[in-house]
Amino acid sequence: MNALVLLWQLPQVLLGWILRLFYPAAYTLEKDGVTVIFSDKFHGGLSLGTTVFVHSHVYTWNEFPLDTLTVRHELGHCRQSRILGWFYLLVIGLPSILHTWLYRRDPADPDKWRRFYTEAWADRLAGINR
Repeated sequence: MNALVLLWQLPQVLLGWILRLFYPAAYTLEKDGVTVIFSDKFHGGLSLGTTVFVHSHVYTWNEFPLDTLTVRHELGHCRQSRILGWFYLLVIGLPSILHTWLYRRDPADPDKWRRFYTEAWADRLAGINR
């Protein structure tokens, strides 16, 4: 990994490496310098610098798992991390987690969390039109 990229994204890269201890990989794939970890123990999706965590069932849904919407969306968050560097966790990470926790399962508007700026921007960066 490029030392400047590592330094620019250091807080989220360190968190990603720490979480690898708690969410062992059933499968891993590499894409554009990002390690995608498919773990039986992780539910949902999370991007931390150069590491993406998704549940391992995403791997079995598709013959080409790097093309799934979940993985592409999380790779969009990785691009946000590259753009924002040390500010990623404050500008994207924390608001995204809180908003998802509050609105992910809102029966009145199930897609509300996707329209939140953190998620909509990640989709745009990943080339996803919902």
